[in-house]
Order: sequence, then C-alpha cells, then structure tokens
Amino acid sequence: MKNISKSLKINIIAIIILVVTSFGIISSYPLVKQYGKNNISSPYENNAILERINQTSYTLYKDILEKQSGTELTYDEAYVKSCKYKESGKYDDYLKYNDFKNNLNNQLEEWNEYFNRSLKNLDYLAYDNDVAKGKTNTSNKLSELVNTTDNKELNDIYDFYMVVHYDEYGDTEVTNIHGADKYIVRNRFSEFSFKRSFDNNLVKENEVKFNPIKNATFVYAIPKELKYEDNINVIVYSSKDKISYPLVEEFILIIVCVIGVISLLMPYKLGKEVLGIRYLLKIPFEINCFILFFGTLILGLVSTAVVERTLNNKLMLFLIGRTVNSQLNEFTDIMLNLILWVVIIFFIFENVMFLKNTFKPNLRTYLKENLLTIKILKTLKKLINKIITHIKRTIAYLLNIDLTDKSNKVIIKILALNFIIITIICVLWFFGILLALVYSIVLFIFLRKYLTDIKNKFEILLNATNKIADGNLDVEIDEDLGLFNPFKEQVVKIQSGFRKAVNEEVKSQRMKTELISNVSHDLKTPLTSIITYVDLLNGEDVTEEERKSYIDTLDKKSQRLKFLIEDLFEVSKATSGNINLNLVNVDIVELMRQTEIELEDKIKNANLKIRNNFLKNKIILNLDSQKTFRIFENIFNNIVKYAMEGSRVYVDIIDYQDKVEINVKNMSAEEITFDPFDIVERFERGDKSRNTEGCGIGLAIVKSFVEVQGGTFNIEVDGDLFKVIIIFKK
Repeated sequence: MKNISKSLKINIIAIIILVVTSFGIISSYPLVKQYGKNNISSPYENNAILERINQTSYTLYKDILEKQSGTELTYDEAYVKSCKYKESGKYDDYLKYNDFKNNLNNQLEEWNEYFNRSLKNLDYLAYDNDVAKGKTNTSNKLSELVNTTDNKELNDIYDFYMVVHYDEYGDTEVTNIHGADKYIVRNRFSEFSFKRSFDNNLVKENEVKFNPIKNATFVYAIPKELKYEDNINVIVYSSKDKISYPLVEEFILIIVCVIGVISLLMPYKLGKEVLGIRYLLKIPFEINCFILFFGTLILGLVSTAVVERTLNNKLMLFLIGRTVNSQLNEFTDIMLNLILWVVIIFFIFENVMFLKNTFKPNLRTYLKENLLTIKILKTLKKLINKIITHIKRTIAYLLNIDLTDKSNKVIIKILALNFIIITIICVLWFFGILLALVYSIVLFIFLRKYLTDIKNKFEILLNATNKIADGNLDVEIDEDLGLFNPFKEQVVKIQSGFRKAVNEEVKSQRMKTELISNVSHDLKTPLTSIITYVDLLNGEDVTEEERKSYIDTLDKKSQRLKFLIEDLFEVSKATSGNINLNLVNVDIVELMRQTEIELEDKIKNANLKIRNNFLKNKIILNLDSQKTFRIFENIFNNIVKYAMEGSRVYVDIIDYQDKVEINVKNMSAEEITFDPFDIVERFERGDKSRNTEGCGIGLAIVKSFVEVQGGTFNIEVDGDLFKVIIIFKK
C-alpha cells in the first residue's frame, strides 16, 4: 500500500464504500416490504373498482325502469330527458342527435358487457320501492344491509360491501361501508359524473339534459372467497403482496437525503479526488445543471420502478416479460439493484461536490469562469467583431477605390460588361446555353492573353530586380510595364538608395582609414617627444638647467597625451550613449559668461574680441551643468585655435517661447575648404596639415553632449564665416 498513490487509495476506499453502502440499502428491502404490508390500503378503495360499480348502477337501473314501464327501453330512452335537436325536424340536427344517441347506447352497452364479464365476483341487489321486487344475483340476504350497520353473518361472507341510495332528486348517499375506508369510498364514488362519461359536442355544449337515477337503492358486495377469474380477483390478489408506489418514493427520498447529508460532511479537497469527479467539475455550469435536473428525474423514475418491482418480485417480469429460476431471479435482482444504487450514490456525491465547487470561491467568480453562456457570448462577440471588422474593411476598401486608376477602370468595365452579357444570356433559354459556351471560350482567350501580358511584364521587372540584387546598379527599364509601372518607379528609387548607401559606405571606410591615421599621428607626436626627452635625460652630460627644461617639456607632452586619451574616452562614451546626466536648472546666460571668464587668457592671447548679444535676464533650462560647460568650452577652444587674429567673435542667445537658440560666429584664419558635416566627425580638423594643437574631436564631443540632452547642433559656413548653432528645447 505504501507504493500506491494517494489518489488511488482514495478511489479504492470510495469504491468499497459505494458497494458496501449499496448492499446495506438492498438489505433494508425486507423491512420496507414488511412495513408496506402493514400499511397497505384496502383494494376496494381502488378508484377503478368504484368507478365500475358506479357504472353498473346505470345498467341495473335501466332494468328497474323496464319493469316499471313494462316495455324494453334503450339507454337513450332511459337517460335522455330532452334535446332540442331531437324534435327540430332538421336533417342536420337529426344527424347530430343520432350520432350522440349511438355514442350513448354503445357506451352503456360496453358498461353492461364489462359488468357481466369482468365483475362476476360482484354480488348486487337493486330495487326501487319494494325490496322483494328487486333484482339480485345472490341468495345472500343483502337487503339486511340496508337498515343495519353491522351484520356478523354477512361480515363472515363478504370482505367488502356498500349501500348506495338515490333520492327523488337524484342525489347520491353511500352508507354502511365495510372492508374499506368509508371517507375514501364516498369521496371517490361521488367524483363520478354520468355526463362527463360521454365525449360528444352536444354534451359539451349542454344541449342534452339527462334523467338521473331516482328513488333507487343498490347494495354491492364482494365475497371473501372469489369464485371467478375477473378484474376484481386480479386487483384483490395483486394488492395483497403489492408495495405502494408512494411508500417506495418515501424510502428512496429518505436514502437520498441521508446520502446527501453525509456527502456534505465530506471535505471538498478529498471529495473531488473520488472517481474523477474533479474532471466532471470542469464541465460548464449549464451542462452540469442539465445533468443534475434530468439525471435526478431519470434516476428517480428508474429507481422507484426498479425498487417497487423488486419488492413485488416482478422485476424480471417487467424487464424481459417472463419470470426465471427463483435463485437466478434473486441474484439478478440483487445485481441490478446494486448497480442502480452505486450509480445513485455516486450521482448524489458528485452533485454535492458540484454545489461545493460552485460556492467555494464565490458564486459570481464561479459563474464568470464556468458559465457556458458567457463563453458563448464572448465567442460570439469576438466573431461578430471580426465580421464587423471585415465588413468595415470591405466597405473602406470599396470606398477608397481610386476610380481614376487605370487598372480599377479596366476591372470595373470588365465586370459591368460581364454583368450585361450574363443578363442577356439569362433572358434567353435554349440558345442561352450555346451563347454562354461561346462567351466562356472568348472570355478565356481574352483573360489568357491579358494574363500572359502581365506575366511578361512581371518577368522584365523581376529580371531587373535580380540584376540589382547582384550588384548592378546601372540597370535601366525602358519598357512600359503597365500595371507594374508603380513598381518600376520604386525600383528606380531602390537603385538610388543603393547608390547612396554604397557612397556612404565608401565614405565610412575612408573615414575609418583617416581615423586610424589621425589617431596614430596625434598620439605618436607627444609620445615621440616623450621618448626623445627621456633619452636626453639619460645622457651624462646634461646640465641641471637642461634637465629642468626637459622635464618641463615631458610634463607638457604627457599632459597633452593625457588630454588626448581623455577626449577619446569622452567622445567614445558620448557616441555610444553611455552618459549619465545630472539634470539641474541651469542659467544659460550666466554659464556662457563663466566660460568666457575661464578662457579669458586664451582669448586675449589669440587677440580676439568677444561681442555678446544676450539679455542680462536669466534663461533657465533643465540641463547637465558640467556637460553644458564643456560644450561652451570646446566651442571657444575651437575658436581660439582657428579664428583670424584680431577678429571679433559674436555670441547670440535668443530666448523663444518654446526653445533657446545659441549662435557663435567667427572668421576663420584659414580658407574654409571642408564640409561642415565632416568637421563634426571624430578626429576631423580644420587644418589638414595638423599644425595646431588638438585631436579633432572637440566639436564631435559638443555635438554628442548637445544631442544627449535633447538639443540640436549644426554648423553653417558662409565664405570664411564659421557659425555654430545650438538649440535647446524648454
């Protein structure tokens, strides 16, 4: 058992409990049967017997009327008092009445035949005023029952008797009832209506008035010893061992309630593991409710029928129409009832778990997740939305059709022409078939030619694109491609784009080569000086004064090399976007003044004059103050290096509503021959001879720092006028 899973153990125990419980219920059948015998009602309270006895009174009363009148009567003469259709003289009325009369006579003849054939064990006495002249079928003195309530002699002979009196108004009184509950007999006997026994329009329309039984007394008795095989015999003997249907229903209801209560006590986590119930709980709510309702109905009817017939020893007779060997019959009854109760117990348990599952989180959450209607509605909603979307797209497509387009015009013309031709062909009948055949052939030839032309033009376009893909950018398409002309224009644009991309790549390769060359030159110059002066310092005949001079030179060259490496690192971070910004409120005007003060010595040495054109008011922007200072510092360092000596430098700060524009202008000392776009690239310098200090990355750093702060950086050249334009958004 240790190697068996918990779920399997639970199911083995559940099966054992199901079988044992089912056997326990079956073992209680004898108690139910005994209880049923002790509480069985009298067979003479049977509504069928009492109704037949009541009908017998009408057949016997006709004999009394015949004796009174001395003539033989038909049933309609005895019981029909009046009918307007009888004396009207109209043929239609005659037919109506004749139909009713035949129906009445036939009905009462059937009552009389049933009385003579199926109520042979019924003793009776019928009379009007004189008992001696009454009609009877027994020698027993039934007349003594009319006035006495307890006759021991007749009580020993008869198992049941009753006296029925009809007064002068036709009202019924049932007295001296023996062998059955007098209240049940009186109520059921009084429910009988002679008028309702005939299904005829005249009766329904109250066009017929009947004669009631008047001034007559009937005594009916059923002996204890039944001599004949009739319906009374069948009902009496079948009721002796018969268990009533309501008793079986009560028994099953009690068992179901007990099982339901026990199931409620079972923990939900344990219960859902029984015999795959957890999978049944995943069934949508509506289907589970359907199974619950119809399963309860079907199992209720089946279980009641099976248990009742088992208790009455008629189960096999009910199933196969005949009885079998008693031992086999008993074994079969037990097995069928065992299967039935196993199914019922499991059904009850499963539905209790279903109810627990329904209310476990909360009813609203469960219904939202398990209601099939909601899922169907969601699916329908999605489907409807898809259909609506497709319809909208179709409508939008149709509305956006360019009727001026050549291809659309052709399609519309073809469709219109096709519609007209088909309409004309449909008008004709026999010849329309031949015309349709000819039309189909012509249409096929036309479409074939049209598609061939499209195919050839497509191949021209495809060949051109293949050549371009192979690297031939000089391909020209001179043919008119008709439908594919827009694609032809796009191919030309692709060619132009490829040429531009190739030129950019060539330029990029050139710049890479120059980059390596420039970096090597800029790094090699101070490094060579350092190596040279180190060698000089190692000389033995170096004076102290020369040593100091060499060390000073080494310091300058090493600082130069340090700045080159720092700038290189800075521009590398800037171009890769790996910059951490410390954004604060910065006064641009004050920062510009501070930069000019910091570089005042360099500006004076270059013999430059600064002309500031900005307000004294503060202009506050959300920027990184250090990066912005570096921007201004690099711009002025660039001016100091390349501006014409003795010229003026103009600095403008313009405050717009949504932006701030900073313009710095100066005259170049050398003729400007470079591209403004190239000058902001890394290691590009204005003097190609590289006579001035610098590594050519100052403006590249400026451009990167401006753009990383959300601004724009541009350079404009007008002759030898060099202009820097920086724009920051507010």
